[in-house]
Amino acid sequence: MRLRRVLLGVAVILNVAVPQVAWSQMKSPPGGTTPGGAIFDRLHDATTRAVPQAPSPTVPTPEATWVPDRYVQVPGTDGPVLVPGHWERRLSDHEVYTPPLVGRTPNGDTINFPAGARPPVNERQAP
Repeated sequence: MRLRRVLLGVAVILNVAVPQVAWSQMKSPPGGTTPGGAIFDRLHDATTRAVPQAPSPTVPTPEATWVPDRYVQVPGTDGPVLVPGHWERRLSDHEVYTPPLVGRTPNGDTINFPAGARPPVNERQAP
């Protein structure tokens, strides 16, 4: 019987004390968002920090560019000339080095194009 009284007393004390402790945890400091918002404010602050910004990487200009097979019109030929795919080495923004190339005409003849510095493929008409 005495044990029941002790347990009953402990239960009453816990029922009175625990809600007070829990309520004090839920109270918001002045300027908080809601009465129970202190916990949510801390959670929000912890999860929405600004992400540090890294400088954007600069992509270097490739030293060589692949030019696929293409057809070009060459003066003195009957039709377009097939120029085989090749690598062109960049010399400056508006100049590339083109290796010696052998083009093929529609009737099977070959045309030699010497190596040298030329404008990039998107800025020139000939091979």
